[in-house]
Amino acid sequence: MKPFQPPTAYATRVILIICAGLQLLSVVMGPGFDQSVTLAAGLVPARLTGDVIGLKGAIPAPLTLVSHMFLHSGLVHLAMNMVFLAWAGRQVEWLLGPARLVILFLLGGIVGGLMQVAINPSSIIPVVGASGGISAIFATYALLFARDGEAPARLFGLVISAETVRAFRYAALWIGLQLLTAIAFNLPGAGGIAIWSHIGGFLVGLLFGLPLVRSRGGRPS
Repeated sequence: MKPFQPPTAYATRVILIICAGLQLLSVVMGPGFDQSVTLAAGLVPARLTGDVIGLKGAIPAPLTLVSHMFLHSGLVHLAMNMVFLAWAGRQVEWLLGPARLVILFLLGGIVGGLMQVAINPSSIIPVVGASGGISAIFATYALLFARDGEAPARLFGLVISAETVRAFRYAALWIGLQLLTAIAFNLPGAGGIAIWSHIGGFLVGLLFGLPLVRSRGGRPS
């Protein structure tokens, strides 16, 4: 008997292709093109808060909450994000289905972006990357597939479930790897990675991942 193989993760594959395709286009077209696209479609907090207006050639500021998720600051940044997406996304999509995975991904990126704007509303540095959306998928993955060997914990008198404890351990690993990669390769953001985007996306996964699974009739919590 052949071992069970999850069905093809179409949504995960499409997100990978779009992100990789845009990065490849930036490499082919050169640094000038890459900078223009980042300014036009990256998430600039000051644009959303109204501190900066009239950026020539830029798409409407609210749309950058989505467009920034498909841009990356280089091949290393892209590779790191896509490895985690390919790993966790395929398995999460198996239970959520393509449509719900896309909803989770977009919601994680949008909420993560809004949290980054709320923390640093006057920043004019574009935020790019799928990290918020991937963080939401990663949190859902941790809740669904990484439950064993963890004990519940208490924080300020509240009991935190074993799966949530494990999810936060995964969050620390995910954010730590992003920071180490930025420092090692001197990526833009080595001192300014959008950590709150990661945190916001992860919270989305913790709050909405399991309800989305249940709504499809998938594995219960």
